Amino acid sequence: MNKRLLYFNLAIDKNDTSLAFTIDWLKTIGKNFNHVDVISLRVDSEPLVNKNIKIYGLKKSSNKFRKYIYFLKVLRKLTMQNDYESCFSHMSPISIVLGYFYLIKNKIKITLWFTHPGPKSGIKKLILYLAFLISKNVLTASENSFPFKGNKVNVIGHAVNLTKFKYEEKTTPLNNFLILSRISESKNIEMSIKSFISSNILNSSLDIIGGPLNNDDEIYFQYLKKKYQNKNINFIGKINYENLPEKIKKYDVNISSAGSGFFDKSVLETISSGIINLYKNKDFNILFENSEYFNFENESQLTEKIISLQNFTNDDIKKTFNSVRKNLELNSLETLNKRIESYL
Repeated sequence: MNKRLLYFNLAIDKNDTSLAFTIDWLKTIGKNFNHVDVISLRVDSEPLVNKNIKIYGLKKSSNKFRKYIYFLKVLRKLTMQNDYESCFSHMSPISIVLGYFYLIKNKIKITLWFTHPGPKSGIKKLILYLAFLISKNVLTASENSFPFKGNKVNVIGHAVNLTKFKYEEKTTPLNNFLILSRISESKNIEMSIKSFISSNILNSSLDIIGGPLNNDDEIYFQYLKKKYQNKNINFIGKINYENLPEKIKKYDVNISSAGSGFFDKSVLETISSGIINLYKNKDFNILFENSEYFNFENESQLTEKIISLQNFTNDDIKKTFNSVRKNLELNSLETLNKRIESYL
């Protein structure tokens, strides 16, 4: 067992619908080390974690400049006091770039986990590219979920807590629809809503679970609510992550209109729960033997897929999940350490 791991993280918040899953990652990876020091750019509600894990961070209300100064102070102190072989940065390229001097000075091997198509331009894209250059290894979930190519990029799948998101078999009719997603224009949520409306399924409803992350997301969120909120379409907002598995049990179908690069854990979590998924990102085809029923390219195709699901039988549902559940294990939290240990 390795002695000590340095761990960078975007946020520690057990109540955050989108980011609370990182606590499960931390606990799992922590089992491979005697001690883990975590520097998070945000710590809002500190969870109960293994005794060998120490968390450092500031509240969400702190401004970015203060966070970065705090980050560097903590990193300097930790690298002076401890001997680290490896640093694992979860979705935080900025931490690698900020900490470059101390990481290189102390000859710490850097591994970046990043699964997102990435920013298209500007300073954020530059930061991600620099982190890519600095890192010894880059780990990502699917073939298209990291924007830069190279021998150091390794596709290892995701890590969903299958024990938390327990499988429950669905039965027809399939009329309770869900969009489980961060509210962002990049997630193409409006396409999902429009297709649901166009499908005109009798006695159907659509709930959108998730919230905005930044100001641009908030503007998009308010736009969607103003335009589409009605008796059949409900914006639920964020849900405490611990309560999420129970809350989504009632849904039959989840819709993800996010495109290439978005290998979203919400798709995997809902599949794990027995919820049928309609998805735009073709990377999810590896999970399905009959992906032609679930993958779509545009709004009209999605509308057709929603309508065609009304012809699904209970036997069709069973056959779909018999194969997909086996493939889902390759993206499970339970197998994460086996897939990641050689890089740390």
